[in-house]
Amino acid sequence: MKFAVFATLLAVACAVMATDEIDWSKVRPVSRMPQYWRRLPKELLKQYLTEVRNMPSSARGNSRIVNGYIAQPGQFPYQIALLSNMAGGQGLCGGSVLTANYVLTAAHCVDTATGGLVIYGAQDRTNAAEPSQVRIAFEQAGIRLHPNWNPALIRYDIATVRVVSPVTFTARIQPVTLPRLSDVGHDFAGLIGTVSGFGRFADSVPEASHILRYVNNPIQTNLACSVRFPGVIQPENICLSGDSGRGACQGDSGGPLTIQRDGHTVQLGVVSFGLALGCELNWPSVFARTTSFLQWIAANSDVVLQQ
Repeated sequence: MKFAVFATLLAVACAVMATDEIDWSKVRPVSRMPQYWRRLPKELLKQYLTEVRNMPSSARGNSRIVNGYIAQPGQFPYQIALLSNMAGGQGLCGGSVLTANYVLTAAHCVDTATGGLVIYGAQDRTNAAEPSQVRIAFEQAGIRLHPNWNPALIRYDIATVRVVSPVTFTARIQPVTLPRLSDVGHDFAGLIGTVSGFGRFADSVPEASHILRYVNNPIQTNLACSVRFPGVIQPENICLSGDSGRGACQGDSGGPLTIQRDGHTVQLGVVSFGLALGCELNWPSVFARTTSFLQWIAANSDVVLQQ
């Protein structure tokens, strides 16, 4: 019994100690790491390169801030930053709070991770002194990838991660609401979706944002989205319009796409791809559609689904 208590305390202590050892200069968005690009479908890269070549040179160099906003402290209490320990260094992703024990993110954020760190309640992810911020480690054993995850086709890009000790909910750390089971089959097209995260806020800025940001844009039909990504978009995806250069950008991988409904923030998607190909090129952002994975999420976490 004493040994079990000691082991628990040691795990918690290690989780706390790990938070002070981050060299942010060496942290890169997962979507800027070589293994991410190597796995993108060749058809997707060809489509992207063709469009870039046909763009006016003035548009390619556009350095404006992507048309989003800086989040207010506590505006997105379900948002997390996720650092994954990988062979090429530490990769930065986003994610959302499911329960005190679990977070939801993209499979490509953690499929090669040996462990890492979840940062909760952050306005500035690099500032460990923020009173609202909590940092808790996760281990490789706590990662659950969807069994059909296919990195070569970017399909079933969803994962849950269990942290080594439960987080305590506060005003700035709260779980997100998942769709109801009765929402399965609804495409949500035309509704205004919100994407939040710590990703790059302009194509000309190489680093991910220290500060939490967000954008709002309409949700597209999958048919409209497939024009940009022919042969890639599946029923398990949901897309956000990239109009006016707004959308998810590198570092936002794994983060939430949400809508407001009946006073609740409902997560419809998990950032999957589109973001690596230029944030200001009016390309849609593509997400794993949470309504397609509700039963799997419940089976691989301790979240309770709503009817």
